[in-house]
Amino acid sequence: MNRISSRISMKEDVFRLTSVFLLLFFAVLLILARWFFDGGRAGFVQGHPAPRTYLAISPMKYIDEEKTNLLRSRVESTISGVLVKDTEAINTMTSQLKSLEAGDFQGAMIPKDLIAILQEMPERRRQTTLKAVATIGFQFLIKENNGDEFATPAPEKLWGKIEELNFPAEMNNLIYQILEAVLRPAVKIDEELTQGLRNDLAASLKPIEQYLKVGDVIVEKGKIITPQLSRILLSQGYLQQQFPWKILLFSALLILCWPFWIQLPAFAAGGRQKYETNEIYIACIVGAYWFAEYISGLLGARGVAIITLSGWVYLVLPFTLGFQVVFGASIIASILLTSFSTSGIVLVSFMGLVAAMTGPFFLKDVHSRSHLWRQLFIAGLLPVFAGMLARWTIALEMSWQVFLFACLGEALWGTVVIAFLPIWENFFDIMSPLRLMELSYPTQPLLKKLQIEAPGTYHHSLMVGTLAETAADRLGMNAYLVRAGAYYHDIGKLRRPHFFVENQMEGENVHDELTPSLSALVIIAHVREGLEIAEEYNLPGKLRQFIAEHHGTTCLSYFFRKSSSQGEKLPREQFCYPGPRPSSRETALLMLADSVEAAVRADRRNISGIQDLEKVISGVVESKVVEGQLDDVDFTLKDLAEIKEALIYALQSVYHGRKVKEIQSSDESSQSPTPSQGEGGENSQSKQEE
Repeated sequence: MNRISSRISMKEDVFRLTSVFLLLFFAVLLILARWFFDGGRAGFVQGHPAPRTYLAISPMKYIDEEKTNLLRSRVESTISGVLVKDTEAINTMTSQLKSLEAGDFQGAMIPKDLIAILQEMPERRRQTTLKAVATIGFQFLIKENNGDEFATPAPEKLWGKIEELNFPAEMNNLIYQILEAVLRPAVKIDEELTQGLRNDLAASLKPIEQYLKVGDVIVEKGKIITPQLSRILLSQGYLQQQFPWKILLFSALLILCWPFWIQLPAFAAGGRQKYETNEIYIACIVGAYWFAEYISGLLGARGVAIITLSGWVYLVLPFTLGFQVVFGASIIASILLTSFSTSGIVLVSFMGLVAAMTGPFFLKDVHSRSHLWRQLFIAGLLPVFAGMLARWTIALEMSWQVFLFACLGEALWGTVVIAFLPIWENFFDIMSPLRLMELSYPTQPLLKKLQIEAPGTYHHSLMVGTLAETAADRLGMNAYLVRAGAYYHDIGKLRRPHFFVENQMEGENVHDELTPSLSALVIIAHVREGLEIAEEYNLPGKLRQFIAEHHGTTCLSYFFRKSSSQGEKLPREQFCYPGPRPSSRETALLMLADSVEAAVRADRRNISGIQDLEKVISGVVESKVVEGQLDDVDFTLKDLAEIKEALIYALQSVYHGRKVKEIQSSDESSQSPTPSQGEGGENSQSKQEE
């Protein structure tokens, strides 16, 4: 058992990895297609001329860094420097004036020609001149120390002070020249403060915001693609000539982390084959949806292709798993197809969310292809309205043309869903409601053959289908699948229909001439022969499960007892079906309905009311539980109780209020033992043989 479990687990891993690689393949193929048609031929390169005029696909607000930086540089240039008081210069000028006042020409540091003139002057006149220079000079220095003046005194101010002394003109001219040589700006530029002020002023300016409306020109053909324009084009969804590795890597990471791969085993319905094909089927329909979404974007109807995935998913998968597939695939599609465009991601993902939430309510009970198309169109309108709401919220283009294109797109993709559904059904062996209904039509070749060659088995199958469908509806199971499985579960009886009691004329019984072991062999063989006929008629694998499991490993107790009474020493296993036991709720329900129908039919002479029906049905169900036939199915006690109620409800219309008259003699009746309940269609065979 451990070795078998290990092989099954290894097989599951192979199929899971295959599915992931398929999704990665579709993602790479889609990005290559986009890059080749929208990037490789018309993509842009930063720093090179634009190959074409690029228009805004979606509205966008962005910071114009180029204009902002230009404005800030202009503001900074208005500040030539920050002037601060030059204490050193003031001290130097003070020292010079004191030296002049003391007659120290060397310390005064004035030009030599002025020193020569002063030395040629009479002593008295020279001292008067130097004193006047010192007086006027100190007046200006005092103002500088008080912060009133920082630059060199204006010539007119100097002349005003000099003329107040009423000296001769040549003396005034000499005083002016000496003051001009001594006095200089008492300020200097502080580079650190200057740069800090420039930075503060530049930072105080608000960035320049630009707005792009749909259709606005981003960059004209031939103009250089700056770094800023490159970022804008990328955010709008345009591709560069270089391969978009970032998009591919990010999408691959999402695919590898997609939670539905973890959840899938818990929601895999039925047998191993169903489990294996589910993952690959999901990968293929997701890939098909991605390409459909790409085409929708080219036609101006972005997001509407989600109805293809919603239709293919919810016709086959349960809601919990289907929601993960539809919503997750739409998120990955938004990244693959919009190149990290925020508006594109919001639009496609939001439409995917609405489709994932509402799809099951419209696709749950379809009964024809025309009905399916109508339901797909109605279900598709909700994502369309959601898309218009998203467009209004993020200020995308909204018009009647956009809405009309979206509706036409929904109609188109609904047709694609119906056109591709038979391909998926046949290639992946999946069971949509439409296929199940078609397989249940009486005009199906195999059912028609069963009706003609084994009419008793055909009517038995119809009755079992009615019983099982009633119980399936009450338990919320796939009633279409249960009914179709019931119609085909006994097709193996076509090989030897007269060996089964429901197809025999009254009084005839071929088993009277056969040994019990041979009779059991013929009856048990109808399971194997049914699988052979199913393969010949190419019945879906899910229906073959009903054929293989509807008897489980139950035994033909009547023939075993008959064999023992005749002295044969054969093992009981030789009189048992090979199995397997029911592995799904649907096949287990069919086993119960099949056994109940046979038991009620075999004991119909003793059924006079509801109490008798309840007794027979309870006996059948309890026998299956005791024999362990339901051990591999998660039926609860509540489920079994509801199954009993449903079977009683379906059967009471046949037996309620009707007393069945016994047609056997009392002696025959007392000699005929009650067959073991729960041996399926062979209960009635055993009853007649006894």
